[in-house]
Amino acid sequence: MIKIKTILFLLFISNSILAQTNFFKMPDGTILDEKTFNRKKNDMIETGNINVGVEAVIIRNDSIIKEVKLDYLNPFTKHKKKIGTAFEIQKFKNKEGKNYDENYLKGKASLINFWSINCEPCIKEFPDLNRIKQQFNNSVNFVAITVDSSVDVENFLKKHKFDYDQITDSLFPLLNELKINALPMTIILDKNGIILNVYGGLITDNENEVIETLKNSL
Repeated sequence: MIKIKTILFLLFISNSILAQTNFFKMPDGTILDEKTFNRKKNDMIETGNINVGVEAVIIRNDSIIKEVKLDYLNPFTKHKKKIGTAFEIQKFKNKEGKNYDENYLKGKASLINFWSINCEPCIKEFPDLNRIKQQFNNSVNFVAITVDSSVDVENFLKKHKFDYDQITDSLFPLLNELKINALPMTIILDKNGIILNVYGGLITDNENEVIETLKNSL
């Protein structure tokens, strides 16, 4: 009889836990229901910047509260996975509003820098990027891609020297197509438009490596 009662008691506990509603407590104290949390979790993971996990579980009457832990990741790591694949220049538009041909960058090695006029680190690395270009001149494609409008970029560059071919108005392809949400970022392509390396943040510490990679790709 004791064994039967024990089994029934355990079954009762199991059923009670299964019947409980799951809630998730975010680091800022916000409580989310399971559906809302899963949607938010998927959005955060999609950015590639955050690892979402459960740190503790609190059982209270008819609910289970799971305390969520967020580990912030390097926002450039996901782009390094693209090394060895073709850069999709055809997702971007030229000054006439037409998409670039997929072969636009082929035939030369390329350095592509992603930047914005509102990004201080981007502006800080202009001298380094200009210096790299001076070493190679026309033997390498030097391209800068920005979310800013052509008018804003033109006015901005009157006061700041950044001697690269500018591809402007690129908010949609950067955020929605390539998922680039951190700046500055620089990528190196070989003559066939294949990504050789990805550099997140200031190029300064990697300048010598970038130059060597470009030399080997001539």
